[in-house]
Amino acid sequence: MYSSSQRFYLSDSRAAAALRHDGFGWGHTDDSVMLPSVRRRGLLERMIGKLKRNLNMSRLEHINITVSNPKSTARMLEQLFGWRIRWEGEGMAGAGYTVHVGDDDSYVAVYSGKDPQQTVPKSDASYATRGAMNHIGIVVDNLDTIEEKVRAMGYEAHSQADYEPGRRFYFHDDDGVEFEVISYS
Repeated sequence: MYSSSQRFYLSDSRAAAALRHDGFGWGHTDDSVMLPSVRRRGLLERMIGKLKRNLNMSRLEHINITVSNPKSTARMLEQLFGWRIRWEGEGMAGAGYTVHVGDDDSYVAVYSGKDPQQTVPKSDASYATRGAMNHIGIVVDNLDTIEEKVRAMGYEAHSQADYEPGRRFYFHDDDGVEFEVISYS
């Protein structure tokens, strides 16, 4: 069948069974999955996502923020992080417009009312305002590449830090939304 394969043991036999059931591999014991080497590449993220869903683990699906221009913000997030637009259309029963931008497992919903004058500028006091959103943290593989992209788009990268468990920097978009970009590699 395949010239090379490797057995992976999981501590949860339900997870192993779910992976085998979904065609990720095969196995002869309750707690293992055999994966052919040709299928292992690029499969880890899909397997982890499937495991989490099958084990009913909680995860953050999305965050919804108000911006001045949802299409422009979504385009910026696509260019920086390699995300895609999952859905877009009227939101809030026609009172505004929303774009969902992210990957298969999570996304940022960017929303604006139909009248741009409805959107008031963000106050700089989010860290002192109860219930305010302070920043959105996004994990990337190559922090330096993303920081270069951020600067090329005209944003200022600031508060660079290198401490356990990873390196990071922050930037604010055109609406004052703060993003923390992190790398653990």
